[in-house]
Amino acid sequence: MNVRRLGVLQWVGLLLGAAVWVGQHIVGWGVTTAECGAGGAHWGLDNDVWQGTMMGVALGFVLLAELAALAVFRRTRGADFGDGPPEDDVRFHGALPYTRLHFFATASLVVNLLMALIIVLDGVASVADVTCRQS
Repeated sequence: MNVRRLGVLQWVGLLLGAAVWVGQHIVGWGVTTAECGAGGAHWGLDNDVWQGTMMGVALGFVLLAELAALAVFRRTRGADFGDGPPEDDVRFHGALPYTRLHFFATASLVVNLLMALIIVLDGVASVADVTCRQS
């Protein structure tokens, strides 16, 4: 696998989990607002079904992000942690060295686990709490 493809996988592994959670949270907020508001009452939305479905889909995407990060982590294992800039290292011909990819892949493995936990907590709280209540 070339360095460019590893770089793309590394960014997918790092950013996809957070982006999916943001999407789940915003759409979930919209579904709750539509169900409780007068404007969306005629749509017949079921908050629990929507929140559960979005939680499952979001967890699937986070699993894909985790697998992308794991692929980069395994492929770049054993990288030389030199201290020079990439331009001076003849092994990479001025390209991104494996050490940076390995660092971000390691961070991505942890971030995706945290994103999965946040998604589960967000989804369960949206289902377990009373949806429509006056303040």
